[in-house]
Amino acid sequence: MEHEVAVSGQDSPPEDIKISPPLKPSANTAIKCLKCDKVYIFPADKDDCLAHLYLEHRLVIADVEDIALLEDYLQHWEKEFQAHEFEQYCTTMFLDQLPDGKYARNEKYYLLCDILPQDYELRQRLKEKRLSEALERHQFELTDRNFSKECLFCRTVIKGLRADYLDHLFDKHFLLVGKPEKLVYVDELLDHLEENLNRLVCLYCEKIFRDRPTLKEHMRKKGHKRINPNRKEYDKYFLINYNRVAANPTPRNKQHHHQKRRQETASVSTVADLETGSVDFDKHFARPDSDGEHDSDWSDWAADGEPSGIKCLYCSYIGDSFTALKEHMVAGHRLDFDKATGPLNFYQRVKVVNYLRRQMCLLRCVTCDLQFDEQALLVEHMAQEQHCGIGEKVNWDKPEFFFPYMENDGLLCVLDDSVGDDPEADVVPIISEDSLAQINKDAERLSLENFKL
Repeated sequence: MEHEVAVSGQDSPPEDIKISPPLKPSANTAIKCLKCDKVYIFPADKDDCLAHLYLEHRLVIADVEDIALLEDYLQHWEKEFQAHEFEQYCTTMFLDQLPDGKYARNEKYYLLCDILPQDYELRQRLKEKRLSEALERHQFELTDRNFSKECLFCRTVIKGLRADYLDHLFDKHFLLVGKPEKLVYVDELLDHLEENLNRLVCLYCEKIFRDRPTLKEHMRKKGHKRINPNRKEYDKYFLINYNRVAANPTPRNKQHHHQKRRQETASVSTVADLETGSVDFDKHFARPDSDGEHDSDWSDWAADGEPSGIKCLYCSYIGDSFTALKEHMVAGHRLDFDKATGPLNFYQRVKVVNYLRRQMCLLRCVTCDLQFDEQALLVEHMAQEQHCGIGEKVNWDKPEFFFPYMENDGLLCVLDDSVGDDPEADVVPIISEDSLAQINKDAERLSLENFKL
């Protein structure tokens, strides 16, 4: 696979981090083992390298999938461990088993993680370096007019901007890859798509077909002329993924757990911070300023404690009670809400409701994520395909769906605990900053002498 030639003028990174060739994030790189002379070619041999570190050297790297520029990370620590032992940097653990799972008493293992200040700083520098490289590449791709490539579907050769090529794919073949201003490493992405098509693999569901006409007909009928946003391998091609901020829980009082759950839902922004790059919620959170004289007006409260109206998850129906709404969804959409959400706890049900609201607002099917131009077409599709469900957990189990997507959503106010709910299940424990700082100091002082099982 060919890639663009590196451009000059990039800022020099810290001296202790080896530079990988700029603008070539997937170039084959030889990585030497941290402790022996074995060499692996990245990225193809990444899993083999990590397995070798564990099986042969008992070393585990924490959160390895979140490390930016893993090759640079390993090269840095390879230099360090040539002159130092694992114990000087790693947390040492004793387990009663061998790497192959067989029983053995007090086997020593090592954990390399960002609780070590040097490791933490290295990971942060690599994130900044990766972001800088992606931004440089992004700017180049938006302005470079020397691009030339034959269309993935026809023999037309598009020259000029990469944006012209992406527009051609959409205008002539209805293939939606992404907006040019949001994509990066476009050449590599297009090469990957071309490779899949040549192997007769559907770009969305990745099923393999016997010939190209059958593949094209499948992608047309199923609406699969697009890439699957849930596939992790596509993350690198979207600029938004290079500067994501992890969800940051805010401490909250655990006393009176059941009494405060509905209050927490109403002000659910205290549960988790919105991830950078998520759907723009600002327009959905906007509230008109209220005068002080109306602050105590409770006239819109229903006498029985329920909202005066609860909107259906899939259509414009508004029920006068939660029971009426559930009966409507069973009759009109073949969804038993209690059965579908029965295994979920309170917070998971909140996420489900907000996810479904978001999908319907964006005119996307809640099950297959297919995009429609009109609400009526979406409702018809979901009815015909029986897609009125709650979607896959991987789609809705995200911090962003703690936030109410619809203002004054009555359904969120009537959600309640199911029998057997574990109040602490799936709730992230909150540790104060002072306690966390002390934990970090204690962990840094961890050594073989004071470590006990």
